[in-house]
This record gives sequence, structure tokens and C-alpha cells, in this order.
Amino acid sequence: MKYSKLLAAGTVVLAVMSGSASAFASTGDTSSAPSATDTSTTLPPKRDRVSAAEREAAAKFRADMLAWRADFSKWIADRASAIKDHRDSLASASATLKTALAAASTKEARKAAMDAFKSAREAAKAALDAALAEIGERPVRPTR
Repeated sequence: MKYSKLLAAGTVVLAVMSGSASAFASTGDTSSAPSATDTSTTLPPKRDRVSAAEREAAAKFRADMLAWRADFSKWIADRASAIKDHRDSLASASATLKTALAAASTKEARKAAMDAFKSAREAAKAALDAALAEIGERPVRPTR
């Protein structure tokens, strides 16, 4: 029983909608019809062929980008390596300081261990600065 009512209601709705669509179509409204000045259906003009100079410029830019990517990757890798070496130097100096402080029994021995750590830290910083100066500045990305 329920399905038959649903089917009957659907049929009525379909009949009403199909009747109203034909009623709208028969009103004679021509505002949506295409006219001679309507440009919405015309295709845009075809793009002229690319000139030889533009092709050469694009090829040069692609080559410059490939070179830049290689240089940038090398710069990143060298910089990461220098920073890793610096961290390893600091970790080694810190471990040496801990063992020296554990073994130190006098105030002078602890001061000597701290002075040795400070000098190792300064040497590691100088080595990092020298490595970063050798690596140089970040490569400049090419522009079109």
C-alpha cells in the first residue's frame, strides 16, 4: 500500500513538472536565444606561434633552473654536513667535560676542565664559520 501511494505521488509530480516545462517553453521569450552580437559562443582567437627568441629564452631558463637545482642541493648538503660536524664536535667536547668533571677532585681541576671545554667550543665555532664561509652564500634562483 505504501509503495503504491509513493508511485502515484511520483507520477503526479512528474506530470506536473513536464507540463510546466512545456508551458515555459511556449511563452515565446527569446531573450536567451543567440543573436548576431552574442560573443559568448565564439572561440577565442588562436595564439600565434611562439617565436624562436621565446623558445630560446625558455630553453635557457630550463637549463638555468636545472643548474640552480643542482647547485642548491649541493649547497644544502654541504651546509648540513658542516652543521653536523659542529654538533658532533660539541657533543664530543661535552662528553669530555663530563668525564673530566667526574674525575676532578679539586677546584683547579674543574676549572681546567671548563677552560678546555670552552676552548673546544670556540674551536668548533671557528671551524663551523670557516666551513660556512667556504660553502658561500645561497645560490640565487634564476628569473625569467
